[in-house]
Amino acid sequence: MIHTLSATGLALVKKFEGFQAEPTPLVEGGWLVGYGHVRLAKQGRALTRPQASEMLALDLAAFERLVNTRVTAPIKQSQFDALVSFAFSIGEAAFVQSQVLARVNQKHPIAAACALDAWRKAEINGALETIPALVRRRAAEKALFLRDLPPEPAPSALIRAKLDHAASLLAPSAPRADVAIAPSPSPARRLTEILKSEPATALFLTQVAPAPAPKQDELTTAHAAPVARKLEPRAPSFKPRGFDTHLAAENFGLAALMLFGLGLISIGASIVFASRGDGVSLLAGSAVLTPGLAAALMAGWGLRRAPAPVRARA
Repeated sequence: MIHTLSATGLALVKKFEGFQAEPTPLVEGGWLVGYGHVRLAKQGRALTRPQASEMLALDLAAFERLVNTRVTAPIKQSQFDALVSFAFSIGEAAFVQSQVLARVNQKHPIAAACALDAWRKAEINGALETIPALVRRRAAEKALFLRDLPPEPAPSALIRAKLDHAASLLAPSAPRADVAIAPSPSPARRLTEILKSEPATALFLTQVAPAPAPKQDELTTAHAAPVARKLEPRAPSFKPRGFDTHLAAENFGLAALMLFGLGLISIGASIVFASRGDGVSLLAGSAVLTPGLAAALMAGWGLRRAPAPVRARA
């Protein structure tokens, strides 16, 4: 089915593009005028709103064809309007490679709507910064994209929302001045929070190093490799000189944690380097790199502070 932009979609584009009557020079060349139109040949004269609307309609026609051509799954009019606005905002090349288009064609509209949130930064003076206007535009496009989907009730008492650590990384890097800033958590505390929210990761971490079965008079603690602690003094045993069972077990656990962290860092780095600038892939790689780096730092710090082996008395 071939779609055309509706009045709702056109109003959304006009609202966020803004009207510029007088041509304004751009740093990369050309002049901005009307509703996001760029003149390349010459500056030209000022535009009235009706003239700017006609020019915008011509500019949007190319993006209507783009969405109609690239989207292979059936979509609703509201979704088409949101996608045209999104494509006009980020450009044809970025839209074709975006996870938004990929998820739409995979018939995962919720995932596609969430992927819109990744496109809220722009380059300012050579650095990527979160732009409030883009945050609001993505929110409006997301709401329009989801508007005509069947509603699904989610009682709060039954489905209690939890923090999505991956989505929390999308928070702006420069918080508002009137909002109290909490101190940054230490790597150890951050790793603990991630493991609490992701039981599968915690289970994998505890299975990295096989632990010996605890004896009846020993208490096992929850580390990467369980450390046996005596509850009562035992009869002296014959052990080789220079061998400390507790220290060896703890160092073994720290070494296992270090290997686990390095493995996560390797996986996260491979995702980042293979992302080719894709925002969602970069986010996924960062979500893997963070616990890996924290685990490696914790293991390195523990090994560094480990006391030297003490010779046991005969």
